[in-house]
Amino acid sequence: MHVNNLIRLKNARITGLCDVNPENIRRLKDAFPVLEKVEEFSDYKTMYKSVEADAAIILTPHTLHFNQAMDALNMGMHLLVEKPLSTRVDHARKLVEKASGENRVLMVSYQRHYEPPFRFIKTRIEAGEIGEIQFISSLLAQEWMRGTQGTWRQDPELSGGGQLMDSGSHIMDFILWSTGLKPSQVFAQMDYKDRKVDINTSLSIRFSNGALASVSILGDAPCFEEYHAIYGTKGAVLYDNGKVRVLDAEGTFSKTPLKTSFKPNNPDRNFVMSILGLETPESPGECGLRVIELTEAALESARRGEKVLL
Repeated sequence: MHVNNLIRLKNARITGLCDVNPENIRRLKDAFPVLEKVEEFSDYKTMYKSVEADAAIILTPHTLHFNQAMDALNMGMHLLVEKPLSTRVDHARKLVEKASGENRVLMVSYQRHYEPPFRFIKTRIEAGEIGEIQFISSLLAQEWMRGTQGTWRQDPELSGGGQLMDSGSHIMDFILWSTGLKPSQVFAQMDYKDRKVDINTSLSIRFSNGALASVSILGDAPCFEEYHAIYGTKGAVLYDNGKVRVLDAEGTFSKTPLKTSFKPNNPDRNFVMSILGLETPESPGECGLRVIELTEAALESARRGEKVLL
């Protein structure tokens, strides 16, 4: 996905590929012949020192992100990191502070920031169309447990957690990014389904403005489903598997078309344009920091069996 986005940009060039498994690089080059002459590496530090690069894109297992990202920042590179930014709050904060101090672009690849339905929801909330947010209900259901069986995603040493840390990261990010709300406390219950990582999670969140949220992250489901309902003092906005409805205070559906003036259409393009100073990062590292703050608190809540304050 990232390579497909980058090769479409005239002002970006891939100069190095790194993977501990050379077969992964071979498959990538077979899919994209334009990469055939790009240098290959099995050690990322060697790649950082050997290639001419302004930026790095890190697409590795979650617990590896911090060291690989910090080393890149120490080399003066800009960074786009797959979610989550880090599996620890202190690590995420250090990355954000380092990038800011060095005036480097740091972004997280949260694709919902670039997709029309989610952009539309954010702009409607920011415009005050539904008033002050009072309640949020969100659901993500996936065949995650079966789909990740036997992979690093169910190894806590590499993943840092289960479905909540993985796909659930997108849901936590969407809620925080679209509403601008700040969580003040969370209570979480998790079912590991006899695995080493969490599979199903139920979250109850209170925000600093008094709003409440009920969030369900289901990793043992027979299908994919995503649903969000955001209720305010003037109405509501509902997302149901790609379809968006806006309601006023009387429950009448708005005829507002699902359009925004937003131009960047994927994180990779926005990353390159932000480095060139032509756009603003739409999924900055701060989003990743806020997500791991809430995620870490939720994991702690589930361990302790009580609410955790943020």
